[in-house]
Amino acid sequence: MSDSNLHAVIAGAGIGGLTAALALAKAGARVSLYERAPLLEEAGAGLQLGPNATRVLRDLGILEQVQRHASTPELLRLRRARDGQELARMPLGPVAELRWGAPYLSIHRADLQRVLLEACAGERHITVNTGTSVAGFADNSTGIEVALRSGEDTQRLHADVLIAADGLRSQHRALLALGSNDQPVWSGRTAWRALLPMDDAPAALRKLETNLWLGAKSHLVHYPLRGGTLVNIVAITEDDWRGEEAADLWAISGEPTQVAPRFAQWHRDARTLVERVGVWKRWPLFDRNPMRRWSLGRVALLGDAAHPMLPFFAQGAAQAIEDAAALGQAMRNAQNVPAALSAYERARSARAQAVVLASRRQGTIYHMSGPLAFARDLTLRSLTAQSFMAKVDWLYKG
Repeated sequence: MSDSNLHAVIAGAGIGGLTAALALAKAGARVSLYERAPLLEEAGAGLQLGPNATRVLRDLGILEQVQRHASTPELLRLRRARDGQELARMPLGPVAELRWGAPYLSIHRADLQRVLLEACAGERHITVNTGTSVAGFADNSTGIEVALRSGEDTQRLHADVLIAADGLRSQHRALLALGSNDQPVWSGRTAWRALLPMDDAPAALRKLETNLWLGAKSHLVHYPLRGGTLVNIVAITEDDWRGEEAADLWAISGEPTQVAPRFAQWHRDARTLVERVGVWKRWPLFDRNPMRRWSLGRVALLGDAAHPMLPFFAQGAAQAIEDAAALGQAMRNAQNVPAALSAYERARSARAQAVVLASRRQGTIYHMSGPLAFARDLTLRSLTAQSFMAKVDWLYKG
């Protein structure tokens, strides 16, 4: 099959699905993208894009547009929660771009999604359909039959490949039955997310920096958004709450009185930052165990559907973006779709699994207490900027 007549269907218009649409169109495919939500509204808050992700965005020709909405933190600073002491720092900004060949950015998820949507709208071989879900599929010798559902209406569509980019609780992952005992794994942690005007942050924290505060059984991350006019705040705490009652895990509200007491013994700057938040979103953290396979026949998983991960390496969006690039490469001039999807899986599975497991380990390290935390802090304080950067070369060089 030549790339000129390949028709790809993508389920899910999140960061991974939209980037995959652009990568497949660049590879010569015709792409139909379906999103079950009737409108693509602002969801989530900030995210960090390491050089491994921005390199892909540059290759797709949209990095300049992304940078117009993003911030470029000057450094990453690790601090001890109880007294604010700096444990380590890693330069970002121009230094990061020189070392890893692409910038390190922070951006509101909605801003990135908007840029991706505009880029898809500018591609004549991409159609984005909202209010329509991919309800099922049947793989056969001539292609794949996809069932589409919009309200009470169902229709069928013939395509060559189906890419499931439908997130942590992917229904297509379940239909493929690629893993045994394949259920979301509760992490025992909750992420509290908030946005705050930069001018409302403590004066010492009004900087173009990413700060990571390490405390016993909790940690705090904050970084600039929208040119430094906003601060994105993520407070991670150990918790028994799993959000069972929530239909939309991105839209659960949390009360300030549920958050501030957990940071009452922290350094005043961190404590004040948390106390000044008026509206929190509460997000129970799940991941899933890595699978040996992501594809079967003409169907493949992408992003969180394939390898959901905890956010402690700030790589969820970045790994989905990497998936999209590898998928586009594999599908270019594809003569055999199942073989091309297997090549995509081989190109990505080991690296994505390494990031999943590293993210889990990082969460354990961040939440250490007592003698373990003391040893961790000694190790961090011994790091030079160069040695700190060397530790993440494997991640950011891609």
